[in-house]
Amino acid sequence: MKVLALGVDHRSSPTAVREALAVGDREYARALAALKAEFPGHEFVLLSTCNRVELYAAGDGEVEGGAPEVGPLTEALARFHGVRADAVLAHLVDRHDAEAVGHLFRVAASLESLVLGEGQILGQVKEAHRAAQAAGAVGPTLNALFQQALRVGKKVREATGMDRGKLSIASVAVDVARDVFDTFGDKTVLVIGAGKMADLTLRHLKGLRPGRILVTNRSPERAEAAAAKWGGRAVPIDELYPALVEADVVVSTTAAERPIVAKDLYARVQRARRNRLALILDIAVPRDFEASIGDLDQVLLYNVDDLRAQAEQNRKAREQGIDPALAIIEAEAAACWSELRHRRLAGATLRQLGDRADDIVRRELDALVARNPHFTDADRAAIAHALGRAVNQLLHPPRAALRSTTPPADADAHPHSLLHALRHLFGLADG
Repeated sequence: MKVLALGVDHRSSPTAVREALAVGDREYARALAALKAEFPGHEFVLLSTCNRVELYAAGDGEVEGGAPEVGPLTEALARFHGVRADAVLAHLVDRHDAEAVGHLFRVAASLESLVLGEGQILGQVKEAHRAAQAAGAVGPTLNALFQQALRVGKKVREATGMDRGKLSIASVAVDVARDVFDTFGDKTVLVIGAGKMADLTLRHLKGLRPGRILVTNRSPERAEAAAAKWGGRAVPIDELYPALVEADVVVSTTAAERPIVAKDLYARVQRARRNRLALILDIAVPRDFEASIGDLDQVLLYNVDDLRAQAEQNRKAREQGIDPALAIIEAEAAACWSELRHRRLAGATLRQLGDRADDIVRRELDALVARNPHFTDADRAAIAHALGRAVNQLLHPPRAALRSTTPPADADAHPHSLLHALRHLFGLADG
């Protein structure tokens, strides 16, 4: 049995190569069908995300065409995408057997992600496995491997907390809001600006389910578009003052050359608000709100440097989980690979045992029928059924024992003692 992980990621290849090899949702089934047709008897899972495109393959040297090889698989991928194999070969990274298992576990645990600890990859691994199952492209090896990868990915997160604490300015800003307010159903959020940072922040804010979202921008068209996208209401920029009075949370993201809100203006806003708690997240550079606004009573003002410092603190906290995560993955990957190898060896032994039993039943049945020519076809079928049931009942305990045994650390070099015992007791050949 062999397992291969072949692909590109943000470390090994430029964006253009990853885009050329990417597999869209509508292409998964067709890509897997092409691989199955070209490499019969093998198992495949395709994992395609923004930052990686990887093909996981498994096969046994006993299947037609042998175990999966890098060269033919590379050519198949290139042909499917209509690109030259030599154009992508230099960027492809291949990992084999135990190394491939460890790599998949690190991917599922987000240690190989562009953003350490990001949460999307576990779902993407799960979906890739589900799509391969739907296409009939996986068998016992990759089914077991991907189920273990999902389990290990969750275990790493639970044990290390690597997914805690956001790393982007926009997501940290929303975390701050969540820390300040218990509920958001009765809160009004005002976003000043309609650029990329505003869009990212609105994406995170929407998850808080605020009562109202207001969007204002110097371009009424852009404000309308942003508000419509996120279920908010556009406010003309010349109505900024009443919008500030309404807002419990203000996120400002403009590219103005100087502050657009002075302290004396916001002091009037707070008086109109009857001094209710206000949170201002000024993530504009240069700043949109005068720094002294933070001195006002019941006003919490965070600028981009404050949020960046929190993001950096979160990043360092996640990095502290790398070594514990790697220790978990190393142990789990070794155990998984041993189990996969043990399953293959056990499966081969059980097939030999079954074949031996079938031969004996067939031989004895033929001899019995030859001595009793009066037996009808129905007699022969009944006797064969009874013999088969007897043999299956006799062999069930050793089969169950072999399947339930814990594999040794090195299943290749030191197969489980039960394998030797079964081979010896039933006169089976090694291997």
